[in-house]
Amino acid sequence: MSFEQQGQAILKLIRDTEDVILAVDTEATGFKVASGDDSCIGVSIATVIFGEAYSHYFPFRHFVGENYGDLTRTLLKEVLERDNQTLVFANAQFDILSLDTIDIHVDNSNFLDICTMAHLINENKPFNKGLDGLSQYYLDGASKVHDPVLEKEKKTGWLNTTPEMMYDYAVTDAELTWRVWNVLKDKKEWKALPENIWPDKQKLIRVLLAMRRRGVRIDQTLAQEYVDKGEAEMKRIQDELGMNPASPMQLKKLLIDDLGLPVVKKSAKTGKPSFDKMAMVHYDTMLEKLDSPVARLIKEFRGWQKAVSAAYKPYLSLLDSDGRLRCSYKTHDTATGRLSCSEPNLQQIPKASDKPWNGKVKECFIAKDGYTLVNADFNQLELRLATAYAKEAELQKVFNEGRDIFTEMSKQLGMSRQDTKTLVYSMQYGAGEKRIMDVFGVTKEEAQRIRENYFMTYPKFRALNERCTQKVNSTGTIKIWTGRERHFEDKNDGYKAMNSVIQGGAADIVERIMVRCFEELESDDCHMLLQVHDSITFEVKTELVEEYMERIRAVMENVNAVTGDTQFDVRFAVDVGYWVGE
Repeated sequence: MSFEQQGQAILKLIRDTEDVILAVDTEATGFKVASGDDSCIGVSIATVIFGEAYSHYFPFRHFVGENYGDLTRTLLKEVLERDNQTLVFANAQFDILSLDTIDIHVDNSNFLDICTMAHLINENKPFNKGLDGLSQYYLDGASKVHDPVLEKEKKTGWLNTTPEMMYDYAVTDAELTWRVWNVLKDKKEWKALPENIWPDKQKLIRVLLAMRRRGVRIDQTLAQEYVDKGEAEMKRIQDELGMNPASPMQLKKLLIDDLGLPVVKKSAKTGKPSFDKMAMVHYDTMLEKLDSPVARLIKEFRGWQKAVSAAYKPYLSLLDSDGRLRCSYKTHDTATGRLSCSEPNLQQIPKASDKPWNGKVKECFIAKDGYTLVNADFNQLELRLATAYAKEAELQKVFNEGRDIFTEMSKQLGMSRQDTKTLVYSMQYGAGEKRIMDVFGVTKEEAQRIRENYFMTYPKFRALNERCTQKVNSTGTIKIWTGRERHFEDKNDGYKAMNSVIQGGAADIVERIMVRCFEELESDDCHMLLQVHDSITFEVKTELVEEYMERIRAVMENVNAVTGDTQFDVRFAVDVGYWVGE
């Protein structure tokens, strides 16, 4: 019996067995399988049937060596597309899209994704939720095959890799996927999740697959224009300052020596001032308040630097051959449960900005001919959710009557509308005295007064915060409205608990609304392209824009339709308009 015939025998056994749990992993020439720029070259499977383990690698499109024939691929297609089994993936979105390229379509199969399963069990452990990280954590140090030759070959798209060279590497991935699933399914935390948690997540993944297949069109001329403009502006600023704000050493001279700003963080290794992402959040706040030409130039440099490196350049370098951008949304990356986005990170698109470096970012995204981009953004989603949780009656009334919340709160707090907005968002993110001192440039005593005034004005926010803090201090966990839990390594982190409930709750609302929009609105007339912050972006036939704006608003504002037994006593509002104002 040939090796291919052995694989066929395994497939026939699986086909003839009911309720199989089948781990599936694919190898492809690259990551651009959604557009077809890259293609699956082979599929590995692993399963256990009647106590006996089976695994195999099926090569179909290797550039060298002998591939399996159409008969085997047809048999694999029959097995993977059938109804009476569950497919298990380590990266469901990639593998499902990869299978598409060899005409195997499993979107509607019952499937599990072990990375997302692990995240639902504990979002903190292990930190690395890739297959290797999960295997080492849950399988006593087990690991993928690490072969320097194959790792080098992978970078070429497996150009010189025969099926024989690939076999152990690929099969091990499928076997580890099955073994990790076998451990996760028995975890008490998994069994304790409400029954609808995974089906809802599975629906979301299907929505994300549809979005990635479609992609979004990019105005390449505009993006390149702003790459050139940004690089020229950064060069001008460097020349004017006489130094490079991108250099930590020179940044120290600018921020600490020249502007006299304090050291907000020191490197654990060197003891020198740190200018990492966390530290720069504080410095950016301080720079904004300084009336100094040097501070202004540093802010401008940093603005252009981020816009060019995080937006304009990636929008060009990551394009597929059809001129569309297909970012990767992950369901297992953030502690709060929000979707993360990479290649590129579209969560960094500014909501609105009059800054010259950000002014054209949104304009780089354009609809296909005959369509218009429509953006639907939840209005103060987290504040509304916090108000509903706390049952702050006066704020509930403001929201339900459609009045401007920050105008009303500014009257109650005795602050300007802008300062009120800044304070509310800071408090939502668990701001303590130090953060308020930095944000408002005030003394510790004044920061204490501002914080205390906030809680005296809205005592039910304080009560909610205390309840959440006590829960984490006693158990180390707190539950989101969907029933999933947020875990805290240090029970002293209880002060973050309320923010976790609100952020996590908002994330789960957005996910379920995305599914609802897909189920009710998806058609050739209207389809979902992006999810950014608390907004969803649609591509709508131009002549139907007004009609769909109202339909989108109606679906998204009906939050309680997707929350099941949990009903929030506050009106949710959604701002629907053109992606770029018209």
